[in-house]
Amino acid sequence: MSEKTIIPVLDNEPEESEDTSCNSCGKSGCCGGFGIKVGSEKDVVYRNIFLYAAMGLIIFTATYLIMQLLNRLV
Repeated sequence: MSEKTIIPVLDNEPEESEDTSCNSCGKSGCCGGFGIKVGSEKDVVYRNIFLYAAMGLIIFTATYLIMQLLNRLV
């Protein structure tokens, strides 16, 4: 009853690749900053930047309104 059972463990680490051109981009390759891929058209880049700015504005506005609501309830 004191036998030890060895459980195999998966090795999820990727193998060392020889391509070291982009070390900090993650597993799926270089996507650039803000998800803008190399060679994207200007309208795609502007759309992505506008969407991120709009999401930030919505988050800050919602946070401010929630803070004001909580301050009035207290």
